[in-house]
Amino acid sequence: MPDTKPTASNAAMPEGGWAGDASENDLAALERLKSRDDVLAHMTRITAARGFPFILLCTLPTVDQTKYSEIAVLSNVPDDVTRRYDDSGSVHENQAFVMLRTTTTPFRMTADECRESAGGLFSPERETLLQEVEFCEAYFFPVHDAAGGRAVFIFLSGDADLSIEVMTDLHMICLHVYNRLVGIGGMDQETEKVDLSDREIQCLNWTAAGKTSSEIADILGLSEHTVNHYLNHVAKKLDAANRVQAVVKAMRLGLIS
Repeated sequence: MPDTKPTASNAAMPEGGWAGDASENDLAALERLKSRDDVLAHMTRITAARGFPFILLCTLPTVDQTKYSEIAVLSNVPDDVTRRYDDSGSVHENQAFVMLRTTTTPFRMTADECRESAGGLFSPERETLLQEVEFCEAYFFPVHDAAGGRAVFIFLSGDADLSIEVMTDLHMICLHVYNRLVGIGGMDQETEKVDLSDREIQCLNWTAAGKTSSEIADILGLSEHTVNHYLNHVAKKLDAANRVQAVVKAMRLGLIS
């Protein structure tokens, strides 16, 4: 799980190249995916063939989420490795998540670049872990769905250089797989991670009904400033850009009706 600034990959295509119809074959299999386990097995097969032994699908962390274990939706990374990585620092130290707030383009990060941005060295615990598991780089593939949900596939490797063309093909697969996962309800576990107060739910429900902050304040007997505070906090919890997107996400997650 290297955390550093992005760098473009111009390396040659991996040995064996990329079969011209690989993307079509991978996408054709989507209809057979019925569960999160199916999706994880499908992506593990695809990525292992490209030199990535470990993958994660993570939501973008909210201000309250500091560990990979809190944002990972799918992962074949051993639980002990994830726990040790979480214990060695916060997910918010990962510069990738700063980039992911503003880009939809896949990018690569190396452990060496991360060390440089961290002052030249990780904590002893993280250095030991990365040496044990031989994680030298990571590729990040941002994904999204029609309702505004955002996440990222992270491919971890000790040595896997990809051409821009291969990254583009993998990104297309990630986008389709993510939307398949959303379609079969595989992202529903997010409801376990979003804890809204009664007031926040009330404000969201009235917003969904088309009420303004001023109108909601009158209905609930609150100040307009307090209503805006609740709605802004909800937007952060749901990783939403605005209150409209927050309403859409809350409905999709079953938090409001």
